[in-house]
Amino acid sequence: MTFLEKLKPHLISDDILIQEVVLHALHDYPNVPEEWTNELLKEAFRNKDKQSSIFIYVENQTFNEESVKILSENIPLMDPSERHLAVNLVQRIEPELALKYKNQLQAYIPKSTWALYELLLHGTEEEVYSEYGQILNDLERAGSDQHHLYITAKKLAACLVKKGWVTETEIDLILEEEIKGRWFSFNGILNIYMIGLLKLEKYIPLLVRLLERDEDSLLEELSATLISFQSDQVIKEVAPYLRKENSIIYAASIVENMKTDFAVQVLREAYTSARELDQQDILFEALCHQFSEKALPEINKHMELDYSSGLVDIEQTAYSYFSILGIKHRELALWRQVALERELDFRQKGNDLPSAPVRNEIRVGRNDPCPCGSGKKYKKCCGK
Repeated sequence: MTFLEKLKPHLISDDILIQEVVLHALHDYPNVPEEWTNELLKEAFRNKDKQSSIFIYVENQTFNEESVKILSENIPLMDPSERHLAVNLVQRIEPELALKYKNQLQAYIPKSTWALYELLLHGTEEEVYSEYGQILNDLERAGSDQHHLYITAKKLAACLVKKGWVTETEIDLILEEEIKGRWFSFNGILNIYMIGLLKLEKYIPLLVRLLERDEDSLLEELSATLISFQSDQVIKEVAPYLRKENSIIYAASIVENMKTDFAVQVLREAYTSARELDQQDILFEALCHQFSEKALPEINKHMELDYSSGLVDIEQTAYSYFSILGIKHRELALWRQVALERELDFRQKGNDLPSAPVRNEIRVGRNDPCPCGSGKKYKKCCGK
């Protein structure tokens, strides 16, 4: 069975622990069927306990006309104070589709964004490049409040690629200059995004070498681009970085989202060679999210360790892995109990702190997108 075939029966799970892990495993995977996204949206509006979790985890997926219908029909029924995550999804709908359903969506998209969408569909090359340059300037001056501007810049970059207004020669020149600098500019980061859209595999070795940089925005886009290739070449190039402390988190995320036997093999080898528990935790989670029985030896070995991880929800991850694959284990009920107690404890603490910038409906993993809306991973934002 394929990765998706294994997850399909559990896409909408009554078990909140399994539901979380399924969503996490799908979050950065680029080949999630559109009908799955729609099923998850329907479930979010049916089940309020799952709502914020689903809205956060599906933000990277493709929204089609049915998605628009589900969102536009259900958002008006929500409490206005709880709409922000659903509205965030509306703003990720492709411009052409959003304009087609402008009457249904205009209450949730600012006027300036509608003007941007018209430019993306009907603007000239000079007009789009001019706007792109202005947004890049705004981004460099924006300080910490960059997320909305960055999403706008990505829409403009995608338009430049779609209309054939970006060439490999231009990308070569920009990257050559960016690599010389201490930090990547937003223009450099967005060129990495465009490489992914263009599927320019010649850049894979160069991109992988950037994994040792300490730049969160660059690493987020770099990971997404490398994942988008879905190739064994990426796995081969990334493999050495699974053994380096300063690159293992992003390297593991990249290989985790390549759902192949080769990816499982590379993760198993990295786990075997890892000497630090935190590195083993990261690789354990990546192996579990492959949902491959070939990883059983390493997963069983990890569950024999008697300690509490500060990086990964070990019991929940293992419980979901074994449950989804239908593999029996004598500790399965215990893992579920521990994970549920941790979940209840977290919810209680969340209810005690209603003004905290984290959701109280469900636990946020350190590699999840931060629910405050910054666009950063939780570990780099409110979870510091």
